[in-house]
Amino acid sequence: MQLPTFKSLLDQDIHYTEGKEIPEDPHFQILVHPTPGKEWLEASPNLQAVVVPWAGIPEKTREVLMEYKEITLHNLHHNNFNTAEMGLTLLLAAAKNLIPLDQKLRNNDWTPRYQEPHAIMLRGRTALILGFGEIGQALAAYCLGLGMKVMATKKHPEDYSGEMDIEIFSSNKLHDLLPKAEVLLISLPLTNETNDLIGEEEIAQMPKGSIIINIGRGPIINQFALYGALKSGHLHSAGSDVWYTYPSSKEARNNTSPADVPFGELDNFVMSPHRGGMVKEVEVQRARALADLLNAANRGEPIPNPVDIKAGY
Repeated sequence: MQLPTFKSLLDQDIHYTEGKEIPEDPHFQILVHPTPGKEWLEASPNLQAVVVPWAGIPEKTREVLMEYKEITLHNLHHNNFNTAEMGLTLLLAAAKNLIPLDQKLRNNDWTPRYQEPHAIMLRGRTALILGFGEIGQALAAYCLGLGMKVMATKKHPEDYSGEMDIEIFSSNKLHDLLPKAEVLLISLPLTNETNDLIGEEEIAQMPKGSIIINIGRGPIINQFALYGALKSGHLHSAGSDVWYTYPSSKEARNNTSPADVPFGELDNFVMSPHRGGMVKEVEVQRARALADLLNAANRGEPIPNPVDIKAGY
């Protein structure tokens, strides 16, 4: 994090301490830590809130905080537009068959220019966004800008008070909406409810020639169902920034398959190594978002971005 920027944005009466060890005289009220153990949660008698300094909550953090009902949990949404832009990038690359064209032309091969086009037009198509938080709402604005019709699902659709020209449905309407979804954009967190949410049955309900983009979490889509639908041609294409397997060590980073199926063999699948939120500006974004959160708490305002610990988001 950009510490000079961060400290300059804090209210002057905030006392901020940084370190990997518990302070000798711990009386902190807010703890910024992605995965605090019980020793951190019990160190200060004044602890009121834990902040995970990114979007999404690690499962181990959620589990340990289930035992501390008096401590609230919060996260940061500083990378919402970054991640939404990645979703848009994957969508455009998938729709336009861009990666195979790029690979051919890098080898001086112009033959795709003279073949039947695989690219499809997005304007006028219907997009369904699963997960209508800040990332989903940013995605919706981008899709509307492309001239698409947008639908979205949200666990509590009544909470949305924006003015975008979209239709918002309850999450339990998924199977009613899939037959209309020519583009499916997933920006959900991974929970017990969303794990394996999109499987063979759900993909089969989508119109033939549809596109799926996943910027939520890999296991929300059944990897075998996704691979089969891409291989068979039921799906025009897909793209993902999130995966099923990640490197277990630094040494494994250059030789770890992201899934149990060979997605890399498919020309109609666009792959990104979970870099959606990572842009050059991200640490400044994080510093500003964290400073805003701490300043709100210091001024007696509600702490932003509360997380339902039981639900996990």
